[in-house]
Amino acid sequence: MKKDLEPKICLIYTGGTIGMTRDSKNTLSPPKEPESFLKIAPELEKLAKFDFVSLMNKDSTNMNPSDWTKIANAIYDRRNNGYNGFVIAHGTDTMHFSSSAVALALGKNLNFPVVFTGAQTAPDIQHGDARVNLLRAFKVAVSEIAEVVICFGDYVFRGCRAQKKDERKFDAFEAPASFPLAYITEEILVSDYAFRRKKSKLDIKLKPEFAKGIFQASLIPGLEPKLLQGLIKDKDCKGIILQSFGAGNVPNESPYSLMDFIKYSTKHGKPVLIASQFPANATLHTAYKPGKEAIEAGAIPTGNMTSACAMAKFRWVLAQVDKMQLGEVAKLKKINDMMNEPYIGELDTK
Repeated sequence: MKKDLEPKICLIYTGGTIGMTRDSKNTLSPPKEPESFLKIAPELEKLAKFDFVSLMNKDSTNMNPSDWTKIANAIYDRRNNGYNGFVIAHGTDTMHFSSSAVALALGKNLNFPVVFTGAQTAPDIQHGDARVNLLRAFKVAVSEIAEVVICFGDYVFRGCRAQKKDERKFDAFEAPASFPLAYITEEILVSDYAFRRKKSKLDIKLKPEFAKGIFQASLIPGLEPKLLQGLIKDKDCKGIILQSFGAGNVPNESPYSLMDFIKYSTKHGKPVLIASQFPANATLHTAYKPGKEAIEAGAIPTGNMTSACAMAKFRWVLAQVDKMQLGEVAKLKKINDMMNEPYIGELDTK
């Protein structure tokens, strides 16, 4: 292969188990020198030329929306530097949150792969997945895919459709409401479902802001509405997510009915999102009365988005709507409309 035709990748390191070191007490922690991460796969240079960017060095448990913005900006700033694609080394615990957020921030004009990957084991586990996942991510980063994805184990998933399903097994991720974008074999088998590189040169319309002040409550039997009531009066609270039972169902019998809470919150300009404690595909078309009453009370459904993507999108939508000069009623309608509009393949409308 001629040097000028050799693929080029930007490898962005943010931390996670894939680069962690183990001390004498068997405790895993981020390496003191992030560059040491590259030792896990010296054969990377045989796959592509690459630049290494040490953007962060943290356990993904500590990731927050400002980090999503930082990752999106790092990609955007380097988009015209001749890279075939980007690989993001990231911890698994919040990878699906970050991949959803970065996909929304970069938008539908993205014309190259942004590949999130990580590992279930530290690099010192010889039979582990750190090295192989990184090598596979490099292969995906030069493929025809043109979107944000998670490459893990034998699969490539749309980043805004994936969620973590296991803490130990090497097939740690799934996309419960969609099919894998690609399968890792001797070749990368890309499905028709994937977005592909286009000849058009539309530039990315970067929207990397994410609102603060989101509170999420996972519903439990017997949750007293008054425990949530104070959120509405808190000026720092911008929106509430209720992780519902089943197909978007929310208690509607006194004294545990949340219908008045939803109405009161909506009346005071605090949107209430209905997600599900179950995998995606739960709240698109609920036929149950408790679910329908919640929507009628003013709650916003999340369709078949994953819980992680729904939360990231909620922050993303609120950040944009906050910039608009809208009254409270128009603002809530705009949030509802944007939450239910697919932007980067994050939900189905039928």
